[in-house]
Amino acid sequence: MKNIFSFFIKRSFVNVFALFVVCSGIVSGQERRFDPSNIVLPEWNDSLLHILPDYQTDTVLSPSLLFSGDMIPSDSIPELPDSLRHRLVVRLADPLDSLTNRIFAYNVLSRNSYSRMQVVIDTTLYRFDTNTPVMRNYYTVSHLGNLGLSYIPINFNARKRPSDYLFLDNVAIYLHDPEETTYYQTQFPYTRINFSSAGPKRLAEVTLNLLHTQNVNKNLNVGLYYDIYTSTGQYVNQNASNNAISLFSAYRGNQYEMYSNFNWNNVRMRENGGLDDLEDFFSRTGEDTDPSNLAVRSITGRTIMLNRSFYLLHSFSPPKISFIRNRAENDTIDASRFALVHTLKYEWNTREYIDNAIYPLQGQEPYFWGTAENTNTYDSLYFRRFLNRFEILLREQPRHRFTAGLSGGVLIEMDRYNTHIIPRISEVNIDPHVPQNSGWGGVLPLISGFERTVDYRETREYVNTALTGSFFNQTGRYLNWDINGRLYFTGHKTGDVNIDGNVRIHYFTENGRNTLLLGGSIDNVNPGYFLNNYASNLIYWDNNFDLSQEVRLRGEFMMPAHNLKLGAYISQLNNYIYFNKDAKPEQTSELLMTGTAYVEKDIRLWHLGFRFRLYGQYSSNEEIIPLPAFAGYQSTYFEGWLVKNVLNMQLGWNIVYTSKYYAYAYMPATGMFHLQDEQLIGSYPFFDFFLNLQLNRARVSIKTEGLNAVLYNTIGRNNFTAYRYPTNEFRMKFGVSWAFYN
Repeated sequence: MKNIFSFFIKRSFVNVFALFVVCSGIVSGQERRFDPSNIVLPEWNDSLLHILPDYQTDTVLSPSLLFSGDMIPSDSIPELPDSLRHRLVVRLADPLDSLTNRIFAYNVLSRNSYSRMQVVIDTTLYRFDTNTPVMRNYYTVSHLGNLGLSYIPINFNARKRPSDYLFLDNVAIYLHDPEETTYYQTQFPYTRINFSSAGPKRLAEVTLNLLHTQNVNKNLNVGLYYDIYTSTGQYVNQNASNNAISLFSAYRGNQYEMYSNFNWNNVRMRENGGLDDLEDFFSRTGEDTDPSNLAVRSITGRTIMLNRSFYLLHSFSPPKISFIRNRAENDTIDASRFALVHTLKYEWNTREYIDNAIYPLQGQEPYFWGTAENTNTYDSLYFRRFLNRFEILLREQPRHRFTAGLSGGVLIEMDRYNTHIIPRISEVNIDPHVPQNSGWGGVLPLISGFERTVDYRETREYVNTALTGSFFNQTGRYLNWDINGRLYFTGHKTGDVNIDGNVRIHYFTENGRNTLLLGGSIDNVNPGYFLNNYASNLIYWDNNFDLSQEVRLRGEFMMPAHNLKLGAYISQLNNYIYFNKDAKPEQTSELLMTGTAYVEKDIRLWHLGFRFRLYGQYSSNEEIIPLPAFAGYQSTYFEGWLVKNVLNMQLGWNIVYTSKYYAYAYMPATGMFHLQDEQLIGSYPFFDFFLNLQLNRARVSIKTEGLNAVLYNTIGRNNFTAYRYPTNEFRMKFGVSWAFYN
């Protein structure tokens, strides 16, 4: 046992060190040569490659993956002569590109089987014009109108339960998640650059996505992701500047496997609080159309969020043992079914909210529900997590008709929470409606009648321990299943239970495989620390919420050959926590129900293509969970060769529409969306035109956004997706993607 543990540790540090050495070589221009023929890429039907057919269209992807395609199964898909074969409605397709045989991209499942899910490297024109991460992943979304700012999906099923550090939830699409990293195995160095720019120089929006990866030898691959999202915005104090860098490494040996990554995420947002007077926006006429002339609620507010993480997933398997499958034919299979798996994750987060004045505009009311007047604000949050998971894995036995896998172990989370307020105060009056003592270990900085600097700090530490387990079959031809569970028995999360499972039934026709998915989840959880405890210079709360229960059921039917996906989701919520009209968390004892039904269909007629994403939603209480009854996305385009077999073209338009509902308002001081009943939003089409071109390894997109502005006299001005936050007006957008490989 001691030797095994020693081997585990040594291998980990050796490969992490190799990551830095090789990346240093890349930067310095030193080329490391090896024989690429020694690298054997996995077969599509490799028994170790368990590929799940139920990957959701609304699953959040890391921005670095947006141009590399989605995770798909390897079953037979009918031949189609165009890019519709890639990432269709149900995202099931075989690769068309020659890269498939020389580059293998995959994600690693970290919840149950630790198997690999293939990621298609999409080099087609399919939705290439949609290079904004939020719109590419959600189709319909409520956002603050500018690239890089906060958002919330309109589809309730796409919303996740608030995380322990919920302040990153509404910007997660711009961050690199260590558990969603895509790894590679290549026969040559591979580089991909995606760039886009929109608007005039003074209001420019710029995105840059860079990927470089290469194999050092047949077992070790290293790589780099670098993403930039910056935008000035058309309205005052609406800037955003987000960037993310990741170094990743994957080692795959006979007995030892290792996947690791380092991530640096920075989010910097200007917070204007939305438009100050909506009447000024709706009453604009003639040449008075410059958005920068409209008054906003804050001209100095800004948020800075930093996230740093290290992730290591590695496993050790005993020497392989030969199992006899057919004694008569002396047919044997080498397989080691047992593995020791260790996961380590370190995460460090900070959030700062800064505002130099409560009354940014003379005579206007503040945009927040404050505790003091005429103060400068500097609020700071800190969250740190050190996670270890130890599990024993029993893999499925390859090529056996009836087989299953098991895993079980223990999870340890060491958390530290910190709140820090440093307001610079002058002439402060105490709000008589707010108690001075916060009730959870500190005194709020409410001082009256003199200048003073107040330093408030609150720190909490917890150690959460849980038992984990899973039972799965992912190699069956006609039936797959997975059940995962987690039970916490120490720390702040004591009593939390998480169970989720899926059953997939497949049947085959001459056109390929069709799949029926039935699944569900049960979550019985304590509210996160920051939902109970929060203090800042502008808003605070002190809660003692009960456990929340959430049951979700889902059903999906996928027909890849017909480019069709149907689905329905039902959620039952008990002790649901939401952010009320005062932008503070509140818990309701009412039993809530939500439902979503959707159709996703792609149609191809001659050179014409049509994409439909249609969603119908229901909420049992619109005052707590407001949802539009209908939301939809439709794209129509013409595709054909400008120069046969050389230059391909797509020309078309996109339309997004939702029915009317009370869309969320937004609180800059906390970064949370909350309820409002002042303005109905929706029943307004958003549309744009695009031209996509593809020449060999290069793709180019030219797009017009905000065409609604040209038709204001016809359809009016109601281009909002969130309360007080209009979307950008008319502008041109240019994008290019280029891949480099030998």
